Amino acid sequence: MHRMNPTETLSFTPPDWGQMSGLLTALQPDLRQGLQWLPATIFAGRHHPPLEVELPAVITDIVDATQLRSIGQTLRNAYPADHPVTLAARRAPPAWQVYSVALRELAEAPQDNHQDDQICALYLPPLPPHHSITALQEIVAHLRSPQGCPWDREQTLASLRHDLLSECAEVVEAIDAESTGQRNTEHIAEELGDLILAALLMVQVAIDEGRFQLAQPMYSIVTKLIRRHPHVFGTTQVDGVQTVLANWDAIKAQERAAKGAPPRHPLDGIPAALPALEKARQLQSKAAKAGLLDRASLAQNSPLALLAPPQFDEITLGELLWQLVALAHQQGLNAEDALRSYVVRYRAVQGGGV
Repeated sequence: MHRMNPTETLSFTPPDWGQMSGLLTALQPDLRQGLQWLPATIFAGRHHPPLEVELPAVITDIVDATQLRSIGQTLRNAYPADHPVTLAARRAPPAWQVYSVALRELAEAPQDNHQDDQICALYLPPLPPHHSITALQEIVAHLRSPQGCPWDREQTLASLRHDLLSECAEVVEAIDAESTGQRNTEHIAEELGDLILAALLMVQVAIDEGRFQLAQPMYSIVTKLIRRHPHVFGTTQVDGVQTVLANWDAIKAQERAAKGAPPRHPLDGIPAALPALEKARQLQSKAAKAGLLDRASLAQNSPLALLAPPQFDEITLGELLWQLVALAHQQGLNAEDALRSYVVRYRAVQGGGV
């Protein structure tokens, strides 16, 4: 199957508007809600549908069951499995045969129950209100408007920094709750919503200050992902994760050079606000990659190695760290501050940074 590059565009023939009129008459969508029309070719190679989920949509020019199955799989990335879908099939023009299935049945139902039909189009009713990124951006823009909330109107990019960190931490906490063996799906979804809200609120601040619209950070990250994955969207060959990471670092260096920025120190690029333990992990990784640290030797020669069995799991390691926190407290020290201070000193010795 053709893998479409996200920057690729497709050409198609405009619809036969007479035929479209007959199709809409058969499907009977509520046009007061608006309508999106897309030809089936738009879905070629896509993994997520280019649709606004709170608006109805018609997909036309479906030529066979294989294409219908592929479209169904793509739609599942944005719509629930039980979302209703109306299929329109033609037997003898201008007659239309219309029937409904759940999205999960999209590939099978037409073949099993309507073998003589030629599937030409499908209709997707919208998701209920408040289910899209557009709906959230509208709410955020309203809150920042003169008719909105005094607290939201007072926020700046600087004032929202701690909210962003807090929401990230709550997402992590919700995920960590699954370590007990119970799924925490609803809570994770709720906390991710809060995190997306924090990001969109920062975007709205930038909009109100005349800096950029949401399209600019979207363009920035989409083009960056394409550029940094030449093994997916280009012709570069890789033989494993290590090659992917090496290519990633090389591309980042090329990007900096293209901007006229000086090369970074191998240990640069670790956010200062990270918790000390994660900061230490990332710093060790960068130092090992740059040949500045032998992590295996450090681990083997550590007195702590004597306290743990040769093979241990996450629980055992957590217990050891737990004990270290208690040991630090006994000496009047804060383990987080102690590790952060050591990380800063190590980074300074290696290259003068912090």
